[in-house]
Amino acid sequence: MAERSVEPALPPRTARMWVQAVRPFSFTASIVPVLLGSAVAATQGMFNPGLFFLTLIGAVAIQAAANLFSDYFDYRGGYDSAESSGSSGVLVHGILQPSEVFLAGLALMAFVAAIGLYLAALRGTPVLVLGILGVLGAYFYSGRPIAYKYRALGDPAIFLLFGPFMVVGAYYVQARAIALIPMLYALPVGCLVTAILHVNNTRDIPSDSRGGGTTVARALGLGGAKVLLYALLAAAYLLVIAGVLSGTFVRWSALALLSAPLGWNLAKAVAAANASQDLVMLDIAAARVHLVFGLLLVLGVLLPAA
Repeated sequence: MAERSVEPALPPRTARMWVQAVRPFSFTASIVPVLLGSAVAATQGMFNPGLFFLTLIGAVAIQAAANLFSDYFDYRGGYDSAESSGSSGVLVHGILQPSEVFLAGLALMAFVAAIGLYLAALRGTPVLVLGILGVLGAYFYSGRPIAYKYRALGDPAIFLLFGPFMVVGAYYVQARAIALIPMLYALPVGCLVTAILHVNNTRDIPSDSRGGGTTVARALGLGGAKVLLYALLAAAYLLVIAGVLSGTFVRWSALALLSAPLGWNLAKAVAAANASQDLVMLDIAAARVHLVFGLLLVLGVLLPAA
């Protein structure tokens, strides 16, 4: 598919345009893992508020950059159009120019790099390694020449980046150690952040097919993609149950199960979809499940230490 290159004259920029571009509803994907990793460290008597806020700001900024790059490359590659629902809409509706979105993504990456270098200077090489992996993962999710999103690698990569990597990274900034417990806590959160992406990609099967990209959802087809979503939702709750029953997770972690009605409603809405376009707006519902589950899990981790 031919790439777009014309940039029309546009009206003056407003903060609202940029808020739309970075898609803040999705920031639960980066906020929850930082809260979780930091909470586990706090229960062990290791918590620095300043480092926590720097980690949180850096995580949100890297996700915002990833969202901007995704919009840019998907628009340039012809995957997104005014009729599709897979982007923020700022490019397909002519609200911002492609070059502006790309440069904003680079600016956010530079900001993230500055935070990462500062944290690495304080906490050591592991922070630098995780930061580099995060930056590369954010850019090449849809960025050329790799664009691993369209090589059916988006789901496992996002699971790792916004699950174990980010939770363990936040924990390491506080505790200056790599530990198994935060990694295990990251698994259910990773399942639910993957569910957000998977709902997006299932909705976008038609546009991804037109663009020639292969996501996990497109490879599975609508029916198979639904089954995978059910599996991701079920796995998140089963992992918490297993963690509590085995004594790996503190008992209060079971608070996360209170979000099960939201997960059930999401599963029912997906089951009722007869076509990919019926999934429009369900990415927000998936993000809500992730957020409520994650906050309850964080609360459960912290309660025994209160």
